[in-house]
Amino acid sequence: MDAEKLLLTRRSIRHFKKDEVSEDVLWKIFEICRFSPTSKNCESYYFVVIKNKEILEFLGDIRGSNSSPIKRAPMAVAICVDNSKTKRVYEDGCIAAYHFILASWIFGLGTCWIAAMDRDEVKKKLGIPREHYVATITPLGYPENVPEPRPRRPKEEMVKFVE
Repeated sequence: MDAEKLLLTRRSIRHFKKDEVSEDVLWKIFEICRFSPTSKNCESYYFVVIKNKEILEFLGDIRGSNSSPIKRAPMAVAICVDNSKTKRVYEDGCIAAYHFILASWIFGLGTCWIAAMDRDEVKKKLGIPREHYVATITPLGYPENVPEPRPRRPKEEMVKFVE
């Protein structure tokens, strides 16, 4: 898939097939993610892979319908940042998460950004140190279907030139 197609076709996926994601594909995604940029090249991010159905249910219920895609996926991945390695936890975490989301799409896997998962009860359940930052926990799996893109505003409304 070329870069333009990747960026134009990626969608948030909220419903998944039951098919498991192979470890081979997962490791290919993580290999790509190793090259996610970070502040001062500190490589502060890490990934927590979640396959346990009880934990997926817990995570899927924690924010009601907003986090429910997690329990509909065969697995989820928490994208985290070690705050002892960077002062830019939000930036490093969000960049690593989007790298993960795009890399997953290359292999036909769907994801969905689930926000507000940086919670003590989530960290405790996943064994993540309390002081670390959880950028997102994204469900991961093969899409049941891929939605059509929603209407977007014209690019001219999004760009301002300063001369």
